[in-house]
Amino acid sequence: MIETVVDIDCLTFLLVSIFILGIGILLTRTLPLLRTLNIPAAVSGGLIGCGLVAYVNLFTPWHLQFDLSLRDNLLLIFFSTIGLAARFKQLKEGGKTLAAVIGVMIAFLFLQNAVGIGVACLVGCPPIFGLLGGTIAFVGGHGTAITWGTLLEAQGWAGALEFSLAAATLGLIVGGVLAGPISQHLIRRFELESLSLPSDAVAESPVTMPTSLEGMFGIVLLIATSLSVGLGIHLFTLDWGIVLPRFLPIMLVAILLINLLDWGNISINDSALSFWNDVSLQLFLVMSLMNLQILSWMQTAGPLLIILGVQTLCAGLFAYFVVFWAAGRDYDASVICAGFTGMVLGAMPVGMANMTTITQRYGPSPKALLVIPLLGACCMDIANAVVIQFFLMLSP
Repeated sequence: MIETVVDIDCLTFLLVSIFILGIGILLTRTLPLLRTLNIPAAVSGGLIGCGLVAYVNLFTPWHLQFDLSLRDNLLLIFFSTIGLAARFKQLKEGGKTLAAVIGVMIAFLFLQNAVGIGVACLVGCPPIFGLLGGTIAFVGGHGTAITWGTLLEAQGWAGALEFSLAAATLGLIVGGVLAGPISQHLIRRFELESLSLPSDAVAESPVTMPTSLEGMFGIVLLIATSLSVGLGIHLFTLDWGIVLPRFLPIMLVAILLINLLDWGNISINDSALSFWNDVSLQLFLVMSLMNLQILSWMQTAGPLLIILGVQTLCAGLFAYFVVFWAAGRDYDASVICAGFTGMVLGAMPVGMANMTTITQRYGPSPKALLVIPLLGACCMDIANAVVIQFFLMLSP
């Protein structure tokens, strides 16, 4: 059978992804199992899309190839919205919980890389692939995986980019599936309830959307400024030989912008910010899952799946026995566990999707929705970059 490559342009990919996301929302609303496991709609829909793409590639003469430029830009938009939600004045509100979660998060960065390198050596892979199957792919996500995978391939590590992208995508799936049951088990075992609403008032709150271009444009302008300045900084740092994921300077610029606005007593439209955050997050997840090219990583599937299995076990146990207790052993802590599990296996987008799914079912958690974005915006990616450099210096 002669294979024909079918290039799917970014607009067609976007349209298909919207329909796939709609299927995920419908499935989540109608199938009790998905609701019970608290699986995000983008994950359930994305897996359906992944299966359809795999079927076409395996059993038809066509091989679908997607233009990922829009997906990668959605990731940049998402991290700009995370930065725009990180106000320094809110750091005090997170208080001891934020400090405790930052501490255990940094400890886990070292643990995840050590586990990845150790398992890679046991299965006969170079240690550098254990680092790719550590915080580079799982905590850093696709942005960091692309950055380091490309760099390591240029240094002679064949298959590094393919391996890191496969790890990031599989981590996205596992992080989206594992976090809900962990958080739900904690809620039921310790009989936890949201303190923000009465127990009989748990319901999904409607989001008030701006009704005019003027109401939306302020956020659009801030996102565009963050992207423009951040990408410029990224190019500048590359000229100096400093390797950073593209989203990191964008997020830092967004943090600076929102805090300058706060200093000048200038308010922003929070509902518009939530809209862009949710849209970019959900579509990014769907596109990433649909682009999971199963055949392309079959040669490394054995070692990769072993590393993923051990990392999943470590992340789940760490969230359950360390993060929950460090975060206060209450309802907010259980939601933080969902966000943490998603972040350390599928990066920030999955963590946010997990927490949204949990709070829609069990009730609001303002503290968790403050702590996890602040952790991601102010600490996690910077700390991850430092930890990665530390392990690279130790490697032969």
